[in-house]
Amino acid sequence: MPGGPQPRSREERRILAQNIARQILARRGQDVRAVGIYGSVAQGRDGPYSDLEMIAVLRTAGEDFTREWTPGPWKAEVNFMSQDLVLAEAQKVDELWPITHGAFVHIQALHDPEDFFPQVGNLALAQGEEKFQAALRELIVGDLYELVGKVRNARHAADWGALPFLAVHVAFRGALLQGLAHRHLYASGASALRESLSLGDPPQGHKALVHRVIQGKLDRGPELADLVDQFWHGVEKWAASRGLGFEEGECLPL
Repeated sequence: MPGGPQPRSREERRILAQNIARQILARRGQDVRAVGIYGSVAQGRDGPYSDLEMIAVLRTAGEDFTREWTPGPWKAEVNFMSQDLVLAEAQKVDELWPITHGAFVHIQALHDPEDFFPQVGNLALAQGEEKFQAALRELIVGDLYELVGKVRNARHAADWGALPFLAVHVAFRGALLQGLAHRHLYASGASALRESLSLGDPPQGHKALVHRVIQGKLDRGPELADLVDQFWHGVEKWAASRGLGFEEGECLPL
């Protein structure tokens, strides 16, 4: 049998999580406010080879560290975070919000006598529209604009070997764009492309590019470059229709 992850049942992972939670409580005692599972296990979509991801919320301030280990057949990760840091992270909205914040919303509690996890989940979903607008602008200008420039450079240099990598990254940013616009939390980063196709009112060209990436048809460089350009033009129109102006701005004063 090859090494690495080996199949385990959902019940085995549940028992393992409970054992880890007991160890955390035994070592940190009253300092532990809550312990829970996040990720695929918490959402009930884990497969036989899934790892175990947990969070332990601490009352003491300023603690933020991770313990990650594997005995061979399985792997576990526990993120230890102070309650003040958990609350601060839950309120952040950035380009990766559709991927990262499911960890705050979909937590399966193992120890939560004060109902801390529901509070965190509600907080993560309650952020104002201005934060999402700012994240969308940053995603368009900070990520997509630069990636489109790289795609055009690759076309100019006939560097067709670079196009598959770049097209995948552009498509993924398009999925993040849709997630932010709809305040949709993806089940995982791996499912973001597929899930983004079900969200309404995408930028023109998004679906065509995502379908091409999902199908794995990445060997025709000029066609990929065309699809990226079509998507970028769609993003420009999509952003303008939502008042997300980003073409005119003041220079940073020297």
